[in-house]
Amino acid sequence: FTSRKFRQASKIHSYTFANFPSTAFLKPYLCLTMFDNATNDTFDPIEAMKAQEETAHCYNYLQSDGCNCIDESSRKSMVTWCQKVQKSLQLSPETAWIAVSLFDRYLSSGKCKSQEALKDKYKFQLAAITSFYIAVKVHEEFVELDTVTLAKLCRGYYAAADIASMEGDILFALDWRVSCPTPMDFARQMVEFLPEKISSSMSEYILEVTQEYIDHSATDFFFSFCKPSVIGASCLASTLTGSDILSISERQAFWLELARITDMIEVVEAQDKLLAGKAPTKPVTSLSAARKSSVDPKAAAFYQPKTPIASITSSPVCMTQTARQA
Repeated sequence: FTSRKFRQASKIHSYTFANFPSTAFLKPYLCLTMFDNATNDTFDPIEAMKAQEETAHCYNYLQSDGCNCIDESSRKSMVTWCQKVQKSLQLSPETAWIAVSLFDRYLSSGKCKSQEALKDKYKFQLAAITSFYIAVKVHEEFVELDTVTLAKLCRGYYAAADIASMEGDILFALDWRVSCPTPMDFARQMVEFLPEKISSSMSEYILEVTQEYIDHSATDFFFSFCKPSVIGASCLASTLTGSDILSISERQAFWLELARITDMIEVVEAQDKLLAGKAPTKPVTSLSAARKSSVDPKAAAFYQPKTPIASITSSPVCMTQTARQA
């Protein structure tokens, strides 16, 4: 966890200096998103992430004056586009979530040209595409995506210069706070609260299903108002709901641990919303099927087949598949 955060810190610094030669005015911002005491033996990653997530808030920007041509379906289309590109380029699912977070925070900022993006579908889509571009720079360590390539992914609908211009606008609107803990960052820490009998392969599988819930939550505008810690806790709880891998006492102990680090009222509300919006899938009950799929047999108790969230025709912007660049 710590090393990955420092890699992100290094990438953000190089990203900033590479794109803006005159950076003296940026010094107040460069330390805003970093964990300065990450090497301390008493460092608590969850508390550090909770402090960091307090700097990233969203409000219902769709209720802004003049926001007539943009609605929740418009946002969902762009979230779906980000997820489709992320999968096509074989990037981390967290990159898509970060892109959506930057997009929502930019439109909520009320700064720079964000209000114009809420009145013009062309600029609205451009803001989403550029947010994805920034997310790749921040989160993907071994992938380079330039504006020219991104413009080709949009089949020339946007020029590279348009993306570069919007990039600067988003960064200034967010005061360069481009790094924020993701729900999966919290889920990885929270899964450590499970009893020791849970194997490492089972934990990995639980996180895999949790990631699917997180991907689904990103398409729902409701979750843009939720803190990453709440989303992570509710998605992890949703993964465990209906399974029998925890006894009653173990389940109570797990919830008590979650209550210690997050607002359980918000978590339960988010979980209800999540489960209401995601149709349950049929669990695999055959242990032999679990073994054949290299899944821990205990995971068969709550196995959920993967289903695509984004449809091919759901995005207003065209996209072509490109192999991942290393």
